[in-house]
Amino acid sequence: MSCGSKKKDDKNNLLLALLGMSLGSKAEFKLTTANTMAAARIANSSHFIVGPHASGLLSDLAGDDPLNYGDADAFSNHFLTPSAVSMEVCRILAYKSAAKGGPAPGTETLENAAFTPFKIEGANGSGQVGAPDFGPCGGFMPVALKGGSVTTESASLPITPIPSELSSEFDRIGIVVRSFSYYFEPKDVPENSYRYVDLLLNTPTQSLLSRGEVSTKIFGSGCPASFANSASFIFMQLLQPGENLTSACSFYESAIDSSSGIFLSIPGINYFANPNSVLNPPSVAGVNYTSANQKLRFKAPAAMNGVPSTTPYILIVSLDNSNPGKSNLLFNISVDNVLFWDSSGGDNVFSPQLDAADRPNATDGNDNLTNPARRNVIFHLPTILSEYINE
Repeated sequence: MSCGSKKKDDKNNLLLALLGMSLGSKAEFKLTTANTMAAARIANSSHFIVGPHASGLLSDLAGDDPLNYGDADAFSNHFLTPSAVSMEVCRILAYKSAAKGGPAPGTETLENAAFTPFKIEGANGSGQVGAPDFGPCGGFMPVALKGGSVTTESASLPITPIPSELSSEFDRIGIVVRSFSYYFEPKDVPENSYRYVDLLLNTPTQSLLSRGEVSTKIFGSGCPASFANSASFIFMQLLQPGENLTSACSFYESAIDSSSGIFLSIPGINYFANPNSVLNPPSVAGVNYTSANQKLRFKAPAAMNGVPSTTPYILIVSLDNSNPGKSNLLFNISVDNVLFWDSSGGDNVFSPQLDAADRPNATDGNDNLTNPARRNVIFHLPTILSEYINE
């Protein structure tokens, strides 16, 4: 991953890296709905003993109630659910309960994980002199899931299973994710430059973007044209006849102005100078970049702010350990209504560049997240729960 663009050439190398792992067990990622997860959480609350989960309350990865996004202000609340989501998984870690010698909730690190079911070293772990520094997420495997109101589609990664005789002692799973990427349909988000929205969690050390920021993918002209208006970037089977993904395809990671929803013109990743060189250029002229505080940020766990940029940030997911001894892990995921915005417009179409009614009016990225009196645009992290399952 370079500062401003990313190429898809490394997938084969990463797939080869997986061959050394146990192929007999898997971590399955499955999309579901927040309502389904809430019902399961209430029914099985005694099995979740971490933080707020013991009460039976459902929370997303930032600790917010996914059934109660929005605010009570002078603007109408609007919500959208992406039709597809991709997560770039670097590591999966397992933590024992505090009673069994594990870390106290909130103090999880790479070092105090009792087991590591999944890990990719990537370039950082290669030992090669001069290898690029990919930061706290040195290598990753993408997990792509198709969304909608109800779906049974899932995707899996091979894992080394948690030893069955010890599985009841684990109560948390940690996931190191480079980013979550949300794909929005053109009917919901007509601006192609907002087609793929990324929530950045573990960015490369030399990146011009930082952990906690919202970015979108601006594709170079060497990419398949369908990337601009379909989910073919994360589902290659959706490529149109005659389209091929080659090394000529790269993309920029954009930055968004939190006071307008318009893209920031940042030196080094300026895709405004030659809009013909990209497939999905911003719809209007960019906002001059003067400070990192301008950047739109997503709703993240408060604890993330204290983690150094070179240290992996670990998302902690509750593990239902009521059925131990099974070799596979299931991650139920909801992305319902993860995009919330205030608008005076009458439709439920998000178009901040072309429709002034959809634009945020915060003073900076933090103000947008914390001041409900503003016209807010807030992207939320998914809601994820885990459990043991059979093959």
